[in-house]
Amino acid sequence: MKIPLLLSSALWLAGCALAPVAAPPAPPPPAAGVQQAWVQAVAGPAWSVRAITTAANCPRMVWPGASAAMTERSAPGDEPSPPGNREPLRKPSHFSLRACEAAWPSGVASLQVDAVELKAPVDEARRIVVIGDTGCRLKASDLAYQGCNDPVDWPFQRVLAQALALKPDLVVHVGDYHYRESPCPAGMAVCEASPWGYGDDTWQADFFQPARALLAAAPWVFVRGNHEACSRAGQGWMRYLDPATGPARSCGPEAPGLNDGDFTPPFVVPLSPRSQLIVFDSSEIGSRTPAPTSPAWARWRAQLDQVADLARQRAQSLFVSHHPSLAFNPTPLGAPSTARSGLTPLLQEAVPGRLFPTGVQATLHGHIHMHQALGFASDHPATLVIGNSGSAAFGQVNTEAALKHSLLPGARLETVDLHTDFGFTLMTATPDGWQLQAHDTNGRPLSTCSLVASKLRC
Repeated sequence: MKIPLLLSSALWLAGCALAPVAAPPAPPPPAAGVQQAWVQAVAGPAWSVRAITTAANCPRMVWPGASAAMTERSAPGDEPSPPGNREPLRKPSHFSLRACEAAWPSGVASLQVDAVELKAPVDEARRIVVIGDTGCRLKASDLAYQGCNDPVDWPFQRVLAQALALKPDLVVHVGDYHYRESPCPAGMAVCEASPWGYGDDTWQADFFQPARALLAAAPWVFVRGNHEACSRAGQGWMRYLDPATGPARSCGPEAPGLNDGDFTPPFVVPLSPRSQLIVFDSSEIGSRTPAPTSPAWARWRAQLDQVADLARQRAQSLFVSHHPSLAFNPTPLGAPSTARSGLTPLLQEAVPGRLFPTGVQATLHGHIHMHQALGFASDHPATLVIGNSGSAAFGQVNTEAALKHSLLPGARLETVDLHTDFGFTLMTATPDGWQLQAHDTNGRPLSTCSLVASKLRC
């Protein structure tokens, strides 16, 4: 989402006038070698151990009585500025770190990668932390400069600390990790000396360094946001977080209307014998719908057919993508405005009326920098938006007016839970579905909802 020009200009002036602000406390940088290691869901379904290292070779995974080598996904090197990028200042993307991976070894409860201890994914994920839109926005084309050195203005580290304290079985990030696309203006103390561009120094500052402890504490599901499309931070996404295993895919040069690197096949993450996530890459489609006669339309449409097949694998599914199709955009005075997704016309063709296959009880997204939990009287899955975990936000949505607003013909709202506080959401499995509890940056619960089948109550 964009910060309006007037607000961004005000932030600039305020930032230039402020004295230097202390940066939020962060873990000390690790010694040479493995910088971060984590476990993530990949296509299969399967679990992959990933690591980023300064060493000349990939590390080994070690567990009692055995060890195994990790293989290289990508080597250090420079890449040209992302194709199609429109920021006024651009530079090559410098990657100094080696990315490595290996499949989680069967039957192993825990292992170590260098000094990092990792635990096996659980058979049934009962406590799931959901975060989204976490990076610190520095974007010259919008005159948008967030206080990356200010733990109040950019509270991602605080969100992570509260999430870690809840000891989740799984962490789901619904996309947009990387926001520092332009240099901080001279004299602006709140973001002074921040790295910028699309190389691994920015990836480290915006995501990997703050997230180091939570990365090691629980397995993750990474959803790709529009900030990780090939025209932006896709190069780092491919190296580090892409669910495709093996050597890192390439975004490659931009092709007219179609870039292979911007498409990822949907895949499932089993949560229990009853439920699963269906992870969908909506990074490139954003708010723009391709022409129905285009190759891009055909490809998106085929992926939605895959979603229908995947939904049959469990009784209940949560469809997870970055862009919501049934949600609100915040406005300065709170008047309800429908958030547009370029995927919506394709969803309408794939499943007329409901948009999503039977069995999809809720959809889970980011992109909009606030919390939204929306339940419908009509036969539509609940919408959950958790895009409030760090990136700058603007505007609000009036709850009373929202209940009367039609997001789409035939979609009748009956439950609306909205707030603009920074924070995250904890999903806890119940005998009938899920309890959803929104938390602020101090860990205080802001609201509690229940999700049974596709019905949301708050």
